[in-house]
Amino acid sequence: MTDVSAHRRAIAASLTEGEAALVDTFLVTIASEIPAYESLDERQLQEVRSIIVWTLRRVLELWAEDGTLTDDDIALFRGVGAVRARDGRPLSAVLRAYRVAAGEFLDQMADRFRGDLAAEDVTSLVRVWFAVLDALSEAIYDGYEVTGRSLGADRESSLRALLTDLLLGRQSHAASLAARLRELDAQLPTTFDLVVVEPSRDASAENAAMLVEQALEEHDDAPSVVASIHTVQDGVGVVLLRSVDAPRLAEIVTAHALRAVRHGRVTARTAPRAYRLAAHALRSAPDLAWSQRGVLDDGDLEVLALVAGHGDADPSRAGDAVLGALPDDPEVLTTLWAVLEAGGAAPAASRLHLHPQTVRYRMRRVAALTGRDPRLPWNRYVLQTALLAAPR
Repeated sequence: MTDVSAHRRAIAASLTEGEAALVDTFLVTIASEIPAYESLDERQLQEVRSIIVWTLRRVLELWAEDGTLTDDDIALFRGVGAVRARDGRPLSAVLRAYRVAAGEFLDQMADRFRGDLAAEDVTSLVRVWFAVLDALSEAIYDGYEVTGRSLGADRESSLRALLTDLLLGRQSHAASLAARLRELDAQLPTTFDLVVVEPSRDASAENAAMLVEQALEEHDDAPSVVASIHTVQDGVGVVLLRSVDAPRLAEIVTAHALRAVRHGRVTARTAPRAYRLAAHALRSAPDLAWSQRGVLDDGDLEVLALVAGHGDADPSRAGDAVLGALPDDPEVLTTLWAVLEAGGAAPAASRLHLHPQTVRYRMRRVAALTGRDPRLPWNRYVLQTALLAAPR
């Protein structure tokens, strides 16, 4: 047996000399066969790499010494299952990754050591892999299930953690998000609104967010669809709502002396950008904006980002968010340009050879199409900035 162990240790040592290339092969094979592993970020790939390296070395060690997994080994795999439950990677994908890696490993052994392995060596290696796969599958499943039940026991807390991850871009993979939502028996609306609210003298960020959520939350016959979640991030309250009643939000903000911004039509993918724009607007919007708008919306946020040179600024989006359907009415659009350039309806009417009442009517059309009365200084500024930024 000593000679057999020495022979197997020599093969193991030879194999691990090229360990990095071997692990790269495993990663490529796993990613090609399991969609959930195709979109992992660099941190997650490094984590998978570390687990593969440890498992590979442990299997070779058990094969050389004719050993079995220890309690510490089982505890490690239970921990892997718990972590996978928290980050939402599907359990089926996790377990299949080990099976795919095992098949690739045996193929590599057959190709590289065909003449050096006796039938007894191959049989022993296969048995070790089967034993390891059986034990680790049970341990990972157990860790995943226990953690999943724990997460589900406090659904509200888990949903708040999910919102935080969405805001910070930590939940960027569709498959992982879907698995995490399944664990919580929840669905996100296809699009939703984000309200970000500053604390006030009388309301903490948590209380301000709760106030907005409770006043605007709507329930229907689909309880699995998340109607609202709130959390606190970077010292401000953030509320995810299926949709926001804008006039009602304005009433709440005014009644409680709050400052709030709303970004509509947000998705899980666009949530990080929407949150960054909202947080920036809370910090940078001038008093004029708050006094004339009450609650800032997508257009205000886009323009504030644009004029500040914010990293998320996008001229095209600013134009779309502020102008809406206005570009589809060239007559009204031309009149708005004239009013902004001339400094008022009367001089614009003279320039366009129109009756002043016609110009005023068209300015009412601007207000109807954009939600912005161009007679108010802040709205006029936002409209002019968006017009200059939009493609022409």
